[in-house]
Amino acid sequence: MSSFYAWYNARLAARPLLTQCASTGFLFGTGDFLAQMMAPDQETEGRYNYLRTVRMTFHGACVFAPVVSKWYVLIGTRINMPGKPTLEAMARMAADQLVWAPVGIASFYVSMGVLQLHSWNQIKQELQEKWYPTMVGNYMVWPAVQVLNFRLIPLQYRLMFVNVVSIAWNTFLSWFSSTDIEASTAAIESTEHKIEHKIEDNLKKT
Repeated sequence: MSSFYAWYNARLAARPLLTQCASTGFLFGTGDFLAQMMAPDQETEGRYNYLRTVRMTFHGACVFAPVVSKWYVLIGTRINMPGKPTLEAMARMAADQLVWAPVGIASFYVSMGVLQLHSWNQIKQELQEKWYPTMVGNYMVWPAVQVLNFRLIPLQYRLMFVNVVSIAWNTFLSWFSSTDIEASTAAIESTEHKIEHKIEDNLKKT
């Protein structure tokens, strides 16, 4: 573990953005792999959908990572409350959840739609059906995680911390984005409950 930590630090120092993009893409792909293992893709009649994993990996590496890495730098430099670290972390969390979360979730569905060559009308329908339920799930999970992130984790490791914690979240996103809205909405509450337990387990291990 220490050798991996040293290797990651070296890569992060040499190529910070490339390292963050590669690690984020890998963990987004891992989330999709787990989603397909737990709930096989309906479109492929249970066969593993490699293109779906590629789409998730691409979104994580080429959309999510570059934007979020810059976003964390922005709020880390603009929101400062010397002597009040907990209040500072909560303020950064509020900015993250009120500004980035709605945009980030919308960008996920737009990205998936574009990569599947869907029409704009199809993408808009997907957003109308799934954006709000996804936001509900987001607010059940991420505020507490982000307070810990902004309070305890150094800036250069915040994206990696989010990526590790979000393996379960990405599993949910991949499953929910590729499932019929009626079927997925019926199961969303039980899925969110499982995600919370997995995140708690990950936090205990960190």
